Amino acid sequence: MTIVNLQLIQKTMHLLYRIICTITLLIAATSSSAQLLADSLRNIIAQPQLPLEKRIDAMDRLGQVVFFNSGWKEGLSILRGSLAMAAPMKDGQYRAHTYGMMAASYYIMGDENAAYECLDSANYYIGRSRSRLMKGYVQYMKAWLEIRSHKETEGIHTLQQALDMLENDPDALKYKQAIYSELAGIYFRWYDLVNVEKYTRLSLTAANKLGTLDKLISANQERGSYFTNLYRSDNSRQEALDSALFYIRYALNIARANRQRLINPSDIPFAAAGLANIFAENMPATAANKDSIDYYNHIALEEGRMTKQYVVEAGVYNTLANMAYNRGDYNEAIEYYNGAIATTVQDPLYDKYNLSQSYLGLATLYELRKDTSAALFNYKQYMDIYKELFDGEKMNKAKDLEAKYEMARKEKALLEIRLLAEQRNRELIHARYLSGQKDQALLAAKYAAILKDKSLLNAKYEAEVQQKALTDANFKTTKREQELKTMGERFTYNRKLNKIYSALTIALFLAAAFLYYAFKQRSNALKQKQRLHNLELDQINQAHRMSVLSAMLEGQEQERTRLARDLHDGLGGLLSGVKIELSALQEPGTSSPRQAIVHKTMHHLDSAVDELRRIARSMMPEVLIKYGLGEAIKEYCNGLKKSGVPVSCQVYNYRNNMSASRQVTLYRITQELVNNAVKHAAASQILVQLQQRDNQLFLVVEDDGKGFDTAHLQSLKGAGLANIQSRVEMLNGSLEIASAPGTGAAFNIECVVK
Repeated sequence: MTIVNLQLIQKTMHLLYRIICTITLLIAATSSSAQLLADSLRNIIAQPQLPLEKRIDAMDRLGQVVFFNSGWKEGLSILRGSLAMAAPMKDGQYRAHTYGMMAASYYIMGDENAAYECLDSANYYIGRSRSRLMKGYVQYMKAWLEIRSHKETEGIHTLQQALDMLENDPDALKYKQAIYSELAGIYFRWYDLVNVEKYTRLSLTAANKLGTLDKLISANQERGSYFTNLYRSDNSRQEALDSALFYIRYALNIARANRQRLINPSDIPFAAAGLANIFAENMPATAANKDSIDYYNHIALEEGRMTKQYVVEAGVYNTLANMAYNRGDYNEAIEYYNGAIATTVQDPLYDKYNLSQSYLGLATLYELRKDTSAALFNYKQYMDIYKELFDGEKMNKAKDLEAKYEMARKEKALLEIRLLAEQRNRELIHARYLSGQKDQALLAAKYAAILKDKSLLNAKYEAEVQQKALTDANFKTTKREQELKTMGERFTYNRKLNKIYSALTIALFLAAAFLYYAFKQRSNALKQKQRLHNLELDQINQAHRMSVLSAMLEGQEQERTRLARDLHDGLGGLLSGVKIELSALQEPGTSSPRQAIVHKTMHHLDSAVDELRRIARSMMPEVLIKYGLGEAIKEYCNGLKKSGVPVSCQVYNYRNNMSASRQVTLYRITQELVNNAVKHAAASQILVQLQQRDNQLFLVVEDDGKGFDTAHLQSLKGAGLANIQSRVEMLNGSLEIASAPGTGAAFNIECVVK
């Protein structure tokens, strides 16, 4: 493993540990908006009939929401109020829970002594309770402080005790998820990827079961960081890098989509910074990947400023400085490093590792710019912080050496690699210092070279004086040569003038050709415009023809309706009246010739009335108006079948959602096609099929008659086919005709319902 890769891994481990430290504090967070949640909790607390234990729980949750979103002091004040409210309670679990939350709050504020005092109080009160759930919570908070005090071995032992206490409690999942997250954070620092995989998987499974927003975000970030380090350990595992991008992008997306619901708004900058680092360290330097780095860095920087996450903001500044350094923009890189330093020191618990990297970058840049004093100053700052980090790390490792050895022998090798890297880093600093001395010697050598160059310039000046004397001696010869040259130039000028005349002639010819080409183009454009004009006229004529046709067909339908109504109401009534009058002439029980004539006449009147009704229904069937096209076609075909016409009808999925005018048009088309088949085809079987599919309507009329040649269809088009084609065009539909002599004919009509 190279020094560069080891530094990247250390940097990622350090940043991830800070992320886990911040995210896993809240244990009972809900998924509501922070402000709405605070208001809701206040409303709950204000209820007069609320039991005391639920009021205390609501006060604790209100305190943590206010602490992270409004102000530390106000949040602690609410938690103290919760303690006062719990004072009368004999069960100590309520005060233990509140003291545990206050311990974490004081540690975040930087008051470590107050944090441990609150933890001692939590241990005292939990001793007065039988709640294993709350005992496990207090153990978890003890481990939380131990881990942040660099007592990882004790923290692991305490977390395992907390898991044992919470094992069989159905309400313990939210605490167990936080414990899994803490264990993953420790093994991240130790670079134990086997245990990291285990606990990030358990944490994500628990978060999915809980469905709590902040748990889902933190668990997906941890899982994505595991896959990132898995890829760094083996760059051939591309699927690991894809998984890392998936989980961290998912965490960022759900955090940004639910910004108003976040209890801890720092989730957004942490996730964005993680994505930017993945693209910067593991992706090819393409334009698309650079855009992704800039995009996620911009999100991390803006969100870090909004949420005062100085570690994220400083980390982004360091990343931008490295990018500026790689493209050779040293001034911009120096500005970014200075910005990182200024941002880091604003954090009471600032990240010393980030600060050391900023000083190291500045020292390198000032060394490249030959500013040795500034480079030396920043190297000293880097070495001071690095020594402090090294000494602290060495002391913590000495405490945990025996436990780590028992957990995994490979930790020893990792420690050796880290020590070797630190030693090489020191050697690199010493080499840079020696390089600075060499640069000074090089500058001295360059100064001596400049002096030598000055001597050479003096010698050249003397040579030029001698050359000037020779030039004066040759001046007369040069003058004569100049006269000859002038004559030659005049000759050359004449030749050039002739070339110019020739060029002008060619240019005039090209101009004429261009004008002719432009004239042809204009003529073509005018012809094209005329064709477009003719096309528009054809379209207008077509629209006019359709309008006239529509009006004509509408008039025909209105006239048929009027005639049908007149026949039915007028002539039908008249015939019925005549029948009634004739029936008065019949005498029961008589069979005279006169009675036979009357009876025969009444029979003819019945036939006339039936025929009249048939004609009226054919002109405008009542079933079409009342029940729609499907039933009208069925009745029409059934009437023909009764009269001996071999016709069958099929109606599928017709929903009767067409306008009345379109139904009448399709009904007339059906009548015309069936009438043609009866009159001209001599068919033994006629099929009428109506089918609707979504917004499409299909009408098929087939027969097995004589058929005809479709190649001569234009000459065969009489008034019937012309009417059918016109009606189909009025419906904006299509008509397909399939036929051949002796094979029958099929007419397929398709149109939209609306």
